[in-house]
Amino acid sequence: MEIYIATFAALLSTLLLAVVYLADRYEREPVELIQDFFLSGLLGQLLLILAMTTMIGDVFWSGPWVLVTLVCASLYLPFRLRRQVEMNERFDGIVYTVALVGGATCVIHLNNLPRVIAASPYREVIAPGAAPDLRDLLIIATWPGFTAELGQGLVLVSAAALIGGVLGTLQMRGVPPWQITLAAVAVAIATAGLDLATGGAWSVRGVLLVAAVAVSLAIKRRSVFRDRPEPPERDVLIMGLKTALMVFGAALLATVLLQAVVEQPGTADVPFSGHEHFLSGQPEIEQ
Repeated sequence: MEIYIATFAALLSTLLLAVVYLADRYEREPVELIQDFFLSGLLGQLLLILAMTTMIGDVFWSGPWVLVTLVCASLYLPFRLRRQVEMNERFDGIVYTVALVGGATCVIHLNNLPRVIAASPYREVIAPGAAPDLRDLLIIATWPGFTAELGQGLVLVSAAALIGGVLGTLQMRGVPPWQITLAAVAVAIATAGLDLATGGAWSVRGVLLVAAVAVSLAIKRRSVFRDRPEPPERDVLIMGLKTALMVFGAALLATVLLQAVVEQPGTADVPFSGHEHFLSGQPEIEQ
């Protein structure tokens, strides 16, 4: 089943990077830089999970842990982008932030989904040695625990877009990096805290997504590069294919590393409703 999870996480990451790259229409960032930021987020999140696993044991990365990911990104990005020559308009902050958090989200799914599925009523269908068909996968995809995990990823991406909008705007105004960091951390706490306080309500997540899209569109419409020609679609397709191959390879490698270090929990005594882990950070264990 791990190969299905790795493929799923890689597909989501590839789709996210494609949307961000194509949205940056007028003066697109070098695809190599977007790949670098994605891999930085992937590696950083992988190190976070492995470090926490070593110190406190098996970690289900949700609830307050999501805030840790966003705060770490907020602390890292202002100083990483401070001397980035290609960081020359406000929308670039959104591009690089979403790419970085997209890599982190990929690893979070790789870490969480085996536990989510192991706690589901359908775990026997996908037990080791089983060969799930398309119907089995569709049933799992509609289970509340699975959709809750996807909703958490939606929060991460929405928060990344909002953080990136603040970061890009302040950096273009010449604000010092430490002040940008404080503002970015405040946005991270506000978005992740709102989701945590409401127990992962989809209505709140919808509002966060709409706000992230609205901010991104408003910033891009005021781009200073609107008169520049766009690159040929052939070049975009080739760069997209290279990025997709890179994402799939990174997801498979992260899966192998997580399997080698993180112990898988038992599957018999872990009931899961799809909402408890947003408050506790771990699926409940039945007494």
